[in-house]
Amino acid sequence: MVLGREGLRGWPSQELKLPIRLISMCQCGFYIYSIVAFLTWETRRKDFSVMMSHHVITVFLIGCSYYTRFFRIGSVILALHDASDVFLEAAKVFKYSGNEVGASVLFGLFAISWVILRLVFFPFWVIRASSYHFIEHVPLTESYNVLRYYLFNT
Repeated sequence: MVLGREGLRGWPSQELKLPIRLISMCQCGFYIYSIVAFLTWETRRKDFSVMMSHHVITVFLIGCSYYTRFFRIGSVILALHDASDVFLEAAKVFKYSGNEVGASVLFGLFAISWVILRLVFFPFWVIRASSYHFIEHVPLTESYNVLRYYLFNT
């Protein structure tokens, strides 16, 4: 199990294994690429400022998970948040191609997955692991651990 009591065992000296490193690097690279693409050659749509801020904040959060050494939880957060995006991007493709039925179905799937992943799994699984289970395994006696704990959970 990645999260929960087992996922925090050995923190902050957990080994950063290659698959998690690759996921983090590829995701960070994708979001940095998206920032450059938004600024240079993509057509500016109504959601430009929202998407730009989303990509900048995501790069910052990936960096924070590296700094705080929450590699496992950071990769789970990326997976939870990006799973819904597949349906959203597919809905956009259908919308731009004029297929309203396909766009509506995929947007409905996006909404359902967004609610389940971000309003159920994220707070009751991820936040619980990074806050409650963290304190069970890591004493917050060192100021460095306290800083990392509050930085990541904020």
